[in-house]
Amino acid sequence: MADNNSLLQRLVKPHVSVQKDRSDFPTAMQQMGFTSVFDIVRLSKAAFARQLALHSDANADVAYDNAMKYAALISRLYREYQTSSGALQQLAQRSGVSSLVSLGATYQRMFNENWDEFTKVGAIAANDSPVAYLTELRRFSLQLEATSEDPKRLLMDQRRPDLKDLLISQESTFTPRPMLEIVTQVLESHLRTYLDGNLPDKSKSTYQVLAERSYPFELPYNFYHHQCQLGLADNKPRLGELNYRASLLLPIKQVAINDYGQLQQPALQAQRLLCGLSPQQQQLLLAPPVFSHFYLTRSNLIKGWQNPLTAYLRPHTTPSRCYLLLSGQPDDVVATPLADAPTNQGGSKTVVSLTFRKDDKTVPASIDLSSNVPDLTGTGWLINRLHAAIDKPIVVHFQAATLPTPTEQEYTARFDLITATGTVEQPVRLARQRFAFTLDDQYRLTTTEKNFFKGAYGVEVTSDAPVQQLTLLTDFMQHTGLTAEQVEQLVARRSFAVRLSPNCPYLQPTPNRIDLLTGSFPNHYGACYVNGIGPGAELSDNAPEPAPETDLSDESDHAIGLERIASGDNTQWRLTKTSLDRLDRLQRMIRLQRWSGIPFARLDTLICSAMRAEGESNLGMELNANTLRALGVYRYLNQRYSIEPEEFAALLHDLSPYASGKDEVPLFDQVFNHVQLFDTPLILDQTPIDLTTLDAATQKTLLQLCAGLGVQPTEDSLLLIARQTEKHVGALKRDLPTVSSLYRQARIARLFGHSVEELLALAGLLGGSSYKTALASGRLSATTAEANPDILDVLMQLDWAFAWLKDSQQTVTQVLQRLGIDAPPNPEEQENDQQIRLAEQAPLPDELRARLTTLQSDTRRSLATEAQVNALGLPLQEDGKRKRGEINWFQLLIEHHLITADGLLSGLDRTLTLTDEPVAWLQADVAQALKGLGLAQPVKDACADRLVKFLLDVHDRQAQLLEGLFQETAKLAPDCCRAVIHWAWATPYSILQQALKTPLPQALIEDYQRVARHAEIARELRLSNSALRLFAINPTWLGGAAYEEGSNSMPSLSDLYLLERFSHWFHSQSQSEDHVLSYFSCANPAKAQLKNKALRQLASETADAALARLLNWPQAQVAELTSSLPDKRATSMAQVDWVRRCQAACQASGLAAKTLLQATALGEQSDLLAWKAVGEGVMAAHSNAAPSRDNG
Repeated sequence: MADNNSLLQRLVKPHVSVQKDRSDFPTAMQQMGFTSVFDIVRLSKAAFARQLALHSDANADVAYDNAMKYAALISRLYREYQTSSGALQQLAQRSGVSSLVSLGATYQRMFNENWDEFTKVGAIAANDSPVAYLTELRRFSLQLEATSEDPKRLLMDQRRPDLKDLLISQESTFTPRPMLEIVTQVLESHLRTYLDGNLPDKSKSTYQVLAERSYPFELPYNFYHHQCQLGLADNKPRLGELNYRASLLLPIKQVAINDYGQLQQPALQAQRLLCGLSPQQQQLLLAPPVFSHFYLTRSNLIKGWQNPLTAYLRPHTTPSRCYLLLSGQPDDVVATPLADAPTNQGGSKTVVSLTFRKDDKTVPASIDLSSNVPDLTGTGWLINRLHAAIDKPIVVHFQAATLPTPTEQEYTARFDLITATGTVEQPVRLARQRFAFTLDDQYRLTTTEKNFFKGAYGVEVTSDAPVQQLTLLTDFMQHTGLTAEQVEQLVARRSFAVRLSPNCPYLQPTPNRIDLLTGSFPNHYGACYVNGIGPGAELSDNAPEPAPETDLSDESDHAIGLERIASGDNTQWRLTKTSLDRLDRLQRMIRLQRWSGIPFARLDTLICSAMRAEGESNLGMELNANTLRALGVYRYLNQRYSIEPEEFAALLHDLSPYASGKDEVPLFDQVFNHVQLFDTPLILDQTPIDLTTLDAATQKTLLQLCAGLGVQPTEDSLLLIARQTEKHVGALKRDLPTVSSLYRQARIARLFGHSVEELLALAGLLGGSSYKTALASGRLSATTAEANPDILDVLMQLDWAFAWLKDSQQTVTQVLQRLGIDAPPNPEEQENDQQIRLAEQAPLPDELRARLTTLQSDTRRSLATEAQVNALGLPLQEDGKRKRGEINWFQLLIEHHLITADGLLSGLDRTLTLTDEPVAWLQADVAQALKGLGLAQPVKDACADRLVKFLLDVHDRQAQLLEGLFQETAKLAPDCCRAVIHWAWATPYSILQQALKTPLPQALIEDYQRVARHAEIARELRLSNSALRLFAINPTWLGGAAYEEGSNSMPSLSDLYLLERFSHWFHSQSQSEDHVLSYFSCANPAKAQLKNKALRQLASETADAALARLLNWPQAQVAELTSSLPDKRATSMAQVDWVRRCQAACQASGLAAKTLLQATALGEQSDLLAWKAVGEGVMAAHSNAAPSRDNG
């Protein structure tokens, strides 16, 4: 070290004098931490000169050059003295021929290297190892960092803070790591450092914080939900779809009920999961609105203010109008006279008393409200006065009545105002507007409202940074991450301006100077949601006040716009007609579009159609659970059937007559006017359509509808859905509601690849007329678990039903015929509560009628007669010692119910058993009949043998009548005849009894048709006699308690489905039928075997093991599923089918049964731990499946 120090001193000549605050060269080396010439040469010459200049004025270039020379000399000398260890090599003793030859020159003999001081090839300490490369690369990066002093530069310790602490080992050196893992680790370390410094977040995990934050717009982020999305991508069933695949109940009850898709969560949750949004994303979108639509200050109320004209919720009708102020609102709002309902009474104003509040302090006040025309030329009316449609729209005028001056600021009051139409007797509410009032001259944002902007936009609202700053396009784009083009799409302006189809006139009151065919704005299409209910206003610098007056030239266009403003020599763009509520809607819409990937205009049409489909349930046009349900069902159907967003939106509300952008064509014209087949297009001019008197204009309209909808002008096609529309929607007209209803039914039929006749028939089978109403109207129900199924539920149930029909190779017509249901039902008839009508018995073909007539004659010939009994040669008298009575054997058989007076065998009415043993029960019955006779035992035995033989012959003759009948007419195997008859709720005895009546009775025809339907099912499903008897004797073993009630067809849809599934199960495996059928006996042991918990546990384990063998699935997986059933085992075919469907879902998704159940239990209230369990299970399944895919 001393030598090195002396070398450092000789690098440059010492200075004679050193300036103040400067050091000589040796001192500078000490200050820089350099102790060797090698410390100098590790730097570049420029870097060394720059560092030396900070301490000394010595010649850096000369010092560096000399240091380089010394370093080279030292290195060479070191290598020369280290080439040999000086130790002699121990040579092995040579022998043989090799010992006669002297050793030649070798590298080791010449240089005698000390190999112990060298690293092995591939060692981590080698100079060509990854460690050496990384070390040199890091040193080089640090040298580059030292060449600049820019404070904004990103140093290595910031970009890779882990490198300096990285432990060099064999594992860390040679184990490959994905780049994403390294990036994630670095980011998480930085984030963890930040969170540890923030006390509220210090105890939270990184994933929890990411799920709770809402800004920037990439948040909230649920890591475990993302795992589920990635692991269940491609063709795997996704979250929500798993709920439907593993649904405990199926839509086979033939009643309007919404239990399909329900396992551990309601079906509504399954549809919300289908939308692909995490619970935190859903919570952000559905958060209650923070802001009101209007904020009126003291000056607004004193001067008088009227609400600007709003966009109508029904832009294609001309409604009457009034306003309602409902009672029971907060802030003690009371209207005098009451304004809860429309009225025709006179009056110039409605006085509203309300209470302004600040914390626990209150100030009473009153405001005069009156309905009037915009220019206030009218006399004024009560706000709930119902006005007929006129050229000038009716608005509400606000005027302060008593408005005290408070001693403190920030007193506020709020109420909602309802816009209504319809009639006084039957009002229809259209919209709800929220008003906020302040007694100050300027409204000040509350803490909650300020926190909203901080959380949603990352903006701190202060006096120096008002809300208005956010309307500048540069600021708005910076905080939202949008481009200028995306902003235009968001607000439907400029390049994406809205156009209305000229074939669908706008019928609302409009200023004369605005063209009726082109007067459309973004609040009609493209940006309906972001514009909301309340028209926007210009935000002032300090308050969200609406302008007190509205320019008449702008009285129809109150949508958000884009405006260029001058700022000195520069110009910039800003958003106009914004409001606090609209800023809230904008951020929700941006997030939803980013998460869903649907273009803004199409997404707006979809969600607004869902809102309007709710009717009065969503008067504020706000995102709610129904919106997410609609989005979820759309994404599911889009994935399966490739339906477009606007097409799906038309299934909920109106067919869109709008388009945005230059090249877009309204969906209405795409459907009905895309190809010019007629001399004029289809124009919605409100003309009635009369199907009874088809004039030329009506015929042309019907043909235009047929061409657009892809249907025929027949009773089972267009006219069928037209009558459904007329019944459930209203009178047929050339208007948007009519064509939308027709399109809805035709498009759904085409979606599933069936005709409208089959669609309506299947909908009627599943849920009756309420399902047909849903198809015609597209209405959505309230978001409650008890709500009736709506169009979304019907679509999901139809999807399942059509898929099952395809899988089972059945048609809708075949199913309806097998169930004895007329298809299609007459739309004019009144349907019952089940809304399923049994088919009127069609006239029998002549061949069948003749065959039943033959059955009547054959039945009479097969009867047991008294003459036949007498011919048996039985004793006519008893041989008793005291009394010798006569024996009437025929009457004896009748009295003991062996035969009837007509000669039918009574035993044909016996309860069905697993096996037919007529000899056994005939012997027992005959013995009982002979028991009281005074005959010797040998004589009794002889008589019994003759009677049993005779009665058995009668049994065979009469039973074979029906076996022959159904074998001939229904191709039913004879051994299945009695089981099928009992399944059809009849007996051989009851049918033969009807056959004895003349003329041919209707009851016999009905019995025959019912049994024939059951026989066709048994034949087509290849059901054996054993299977039929098992399920006929034990009906609960087929459907269980879940499907016992609800059906009113014979057979029921549930029986048909479950038997088809049994047939599919049995014929798709190698086990014998006895093994399959024996499972149900195993799963339903006698009560004595279920007395205690241990026995019940044993029964469950035995049943699980048997079912696992039949399913070729591990018993642990089966037990995981059956443990959730009431009996802890699958006791019926319905439950076995559920286990099989769960098994199919597990195989399709790769999930284990436990993970499947966890996935179906997820909901909006599930915490991160529940999501973590599912996410990890999904990724584990994905990892296990990856090798097989790679090898496959």
